[in-house]
Amino acid sequence: MKGDTPLSRGHCLLRNVPDVRGVSDLGETAALAVGFILIILLLYRKVHIGTTMFTASAVIGLLGGFGLRRTAGIIFTSVTSRSTIVLLAVVTMICILDHLLRTYKILDRMVDSLEDLFGSSRVLIMLVPSLMGVLFIPGGAVMSAPVVGYLGDRLEFGNARKSAINIVFRHALFLLFPFSTAMVLASQLAEVSPYMIIRLNIPVAAAALLAGYILFVRKSPVRVAVNVERSAKALPLRVGRVLLYTSPFWLAILLNLAFGTPFYLALAPGVLIVYMTTGEDKGDFARDIIKGINIKMLYSVAGIMSLQGFISNMPAVKQTINSLVDTGMDIRVLIVLAAAFIGFLTASNPAVVGMLCPIFLPFAHSLQERAAFASLIFISGFLFYFISPVHLCQVFTTEYFGVKSKELYREYRLYWPALFILTITLFFVVY
Repeated sequence: MKGDTPLSRGHCLLRNVPDVRGVSDLGETAALAVGFILIILLLYRKVHIGTTMFTASAVIGLLGGFGLRRTAGIIFTSVTSRSTIVLLAVVTMICILDHLLRTYKILDRMVDSLEDLFGSSRVLIMLVPSLMGVLFIPGGAVMSAPVVGYLGDRLEFGNARKSAINIVFRHALFLLFPFSTAMVLASQLAEVSPYMIIRLNIPVAAAALLAGYILFVRKSPVRVAVNVERSAKALPLRVGRVLLYTSPFWLAILLNLAFGTPFYLALAPGVLIVYMTTGEDKGDFARDIIKGINIKMLYSVAGIMSLQGFISNMPAVKQTINSLVDTGMDIRVLIVLAAAFIGFLTASNPAVVGMLCPIFLPFAHSLQERAAFASLIFISGFLFYFISPVHLCQVFTTEYFGVKSKELYREYRLYWPALFILTITLFFVVY
């Protein structure tokens, strides 16, 4: 994407896409616009994202001239395609592992081992919400809020500062974690390795962590060590405990990187690790595996894939973007604007990825550019969903700490613009 690329010059990649159904471009584009508006309205009314996406898919299909039979056929084909099945398998394994880590208190041991290793309140107040962030629970920041509150009291932070720390560090690793729903979805839709996207995300993630530390953690009235007795334990033992309790994650990444093991298989050893390391009663372990299958999450993913099936069958969408590009508009500007609009209104990064990847990725003319477009969609959607007033983590955290939203946004006054400016610089100048 660096320099004067065909896309930035306004070259059209899909000029001669035929309208196989004989439906006007205007009618097709209008159907998509109605569908997107419907998505925003339904999500605002707290309708489940899966139901929202399936409803919008059906409306887009019928208004777009596909007819009832073909609309049903596209939904079925999209949900049962190989790429969707693989995606559902990965999400299933992630949900199972997530449930087992919480049920058998492995995450608690993970936090305890890190406290034993580092001992610093400053380190822990960043690490705890980051680790909690690997659990894919809407509004999950409320889980780390009590620990952040305790550590924040020791460091004598105000409630607005504690709220910002809880949210900032819970979300910073989303940009790097290959098992997040949005990342899995982005890599599947872009047909690239998640590590290609992560590599492009690294500068923003690093800036998020560094800025979070400098702006929110570094300056505190006191300097406190949490675990003053940790030196009594040998360093190798403390490191070993950290490696053991974090192994369900790093082992899966290692298997995927070193041997190309699909994620839905690479995550399986994590289940065995939980079984071997837990001291809890294991009599219901098989039942807990089944309980970990999150039907609502799978339904959400299926709905998103249904929507992308219709978008990929609508050539007028690509032709409309071509027309805008032909006027001289940079397609990257369109990506940022679309991601900002959808991310802010829906407060859902998977929704941004699922809606925009099928629209913009066909315009990439190389594997590297597909990864770059997917990364730009991911980061832009992330930044605007992060500050959305309907973002559940914001809602729950401000409620827990008893602060007003405007107090929290005041904490972001330097943090968020810095990340946005860095993102624009990276994707419009550097990459």
